[in-house]
Amino acid sequence: MTPEPMTPERTTPDPDQYPDKVSEPDHARLMRGAPPHPDAQVTLANWREPGFGRWSFSHIRQLLPTAPIAAAEHPYVLPENRPENRPENLSENRIDLATLAFGPSRRSLDDFLAGSNTDALMVMRDGKLVFDWFGGFGRADRPHIAFSVSKSLAGLLVGILVEAGVLDPDQQLTHYLPEIAGSAYEGASLRHLLDMTVASGFVEDYLDTTGVFMAYRRASAWNPVEEGHSTEGLRAFLAKLPASDGNHGHRHHYCSPHTDLLGWVIERAAGGPVADLLSSHLFRPAGTRTDAYITLETFGAPRLAGGICLAPADLLRLAEMVRCEGALGGRQIVPAGWIADFSRHPDSTAWQRQTGGSRLFDRGTYRSKWYRTGFDDDEICAIGIHGQWIWINPARAVTIIRMASHDLPIDTETDAELLAAFQAIATAL
Repeated sequence: MTPEPMTPERTTPDPDQYPDKVSEPDHARLMRGAPPHPDAQVTLANWREPGFGRWSFSHIRQLLPTAPIAAAEHPYVLPENRPENRPENLSENRIDLATLAFGPSRRSLDDFLAGSNTDALMVMRDGKLVFDWFGGFGRADRPHIAFSVSKSLAGLLVGILVEAGVLDPDQQLTHYLPEIAGSAYEGASLRHLLDMTVASGFVEDYLDTTGVFMAYRRASAWNPVEEGHSTEGLRAFLAKLPASDGNHGHRHHYCSPHTDLLGWVIERAAGGPVADLLSSHLFRPAGTRTDAYITLETFGAPRLAGGICLAPADLLRLAEMVRCEGALGGRQIVPAGWIADFSRHPDSTAWQRQTGGSRLFDRGTYRSKWYRTGFDDDEICAIGIHGQWIWINPARAVTIIRMASHDLPIDTETDAELLAAFQAIATAL
């Protein structure tokens, strides 16, 4: 059953003060005015509700506490090869991607992007930027929340720290964090955490308003703590996460708190804030241009499961680095073997037994926070709620990133169209 979309709580303003009252949030009017119209006011209580994400997803720092992820002093320049400038360098088809028709309806890419709350789409082929498109508040250099694409970026950082000897995938989590003994994580290894095969009783229900997922949102400082409720913070929440029947490693069970715990493990093992480690080990070496940031909860714990906010062009740089097996600009950043392990991992046993994960990839796998699709070109991807994607087709040397502000966290119909669009783009180029 498709869940009903949530509607923003409304107030009744004085019509003389607001003669042009709007009935639905209009992204062009959100947070404009002094003060903004009550219907256009974005708050901690409504920032993920339909209509408001168009503004909030590109302005997270105005809503939540954050820590900076410093960019490189000398950014990696994205080589451009745009059809309107250098058509002779494209494939002989020379297709204008804006008019590319795809899917059963033969809808144009431009029409799809405009009608699906897309904030940014950027495409590279053979290391050159061939197409970009921006809508809403999206800009190439404006940080946008990546939601669960953050998990995949965290997986890259772990690969770097494993090579450095800071982390061991086979080590028990209680080795790093003795205080989580007795929780769902007792007996689980770092590898179980990376692959989402920890046996926990957590239910990932994005539309929950009263249960454990809402408690998780409050602990993460992503929702206000309402009267009658309290929160001890994210780390205390994680230390009490209940276990479930079954053994660690048996099945894939998608659970965002696992990646927040990963952030805690990283900080304990490496002896520094996740934001600084992301900057020094991943973002600056990859030549990011714009300072990124990550959301923090009340006590300063990072929301590594979904709180990284970065510019679309920088997400493209990081994605292209993954396509190039961890190297960019002549520099090896993430170990090539780490990327080969998750991009070619053949064992789908735990994935086939999954509960609560993506149903898009029947023949896929999930390894080190990355999806392997199992499609003919063996694409790999990273996915975040509300329409965030990295899509990499190694066989065709195509890298695509997409950032968006879907009204609903999960939109299977739009996701299906996106997959068709990604594959059509790769084929056209």
